[in-house]
Amino acid sequence: MTKILINTIVFQKEIHSGQSQYALLNQLTAKIAGFEVRGELFKPETKHDELVQLQQLAEQRHWEFRYSIPECLFIKSEINPNLESHFKLAQQFGITALKISLGELEHITAQQVSLLNQLITTYQVQLNIENEPNQNGILKHMAMICLELTNYNSLTGYTFDSGNWYWINEAPLTAWHQLAPYTTVLHLKNIQAQETVLLDNGLTPWRQLCESLSPNIPIILEYPMSNSELESELTLVASALEA
Repeated sequence: MTKILINTIVFQKEIHSGQSQYALLNQLTAKIAGFEVRGELFKPETKHDELVQLQQLAEQRHWEFRYSIPECLFIKSEINPNLESHFKLAQQFGITALKISLGELEHITAQQVSLLNQLITTYQVQLNIENEPNQNGILKHMAMICLELTNYNSLTGYTFDSGNWYWINEAPLTAWHQLAPYTTVLHLKNIQAQETVLLDNGLTPWRQLCESLSPNIPIILEYPMSNSELESELTLVASALEA
């Protein structure tokens, strides 16, 4: 059965008003399989304590705990020197998966894949790259990198973001047809006039994405909404998966 999670950007308004990601998740009554927190939304002085609380919350509610790194995996075609520190953080706080934007990379090498595989194996934490809404994330390039990763037997997964294509004038459904075989996570959102909107208010045929999704691939809702809208959107996605 497909798991449905949320990215804490769903609480954007509340977080901007000063509430923490932990407090908002702790108050949540909606039925979810887990959450993905965003590294940039922590306050440095309280981050450690909040991660402890999030770990405890995930354990209490049997939720998956995922973490979005606000950095790029590759900087001028070199692996981000901070990467291992993120794996250590994940291991320390029971985070099961890390998500990171691809970054600047022309071609990946067998040596780089070996290093990434070593980190994933050592820390037992999943790593997923994501398509960016810029030149680093155009479809042709993402498809090439995903193929190279596959050819080098990479353990790195791929997060397909259904909304980011609009900012680089590419069609998400076209991208999906090429990248679905590599996808390990679906970041689901919809777009209208280059703004995120509720699923049924945008341009993306999101139900087609859900219908063709393998049951072992989780869906993460990643767009701002109210608590009542969140309940409705979760129900909507669950219904689409059952259709």
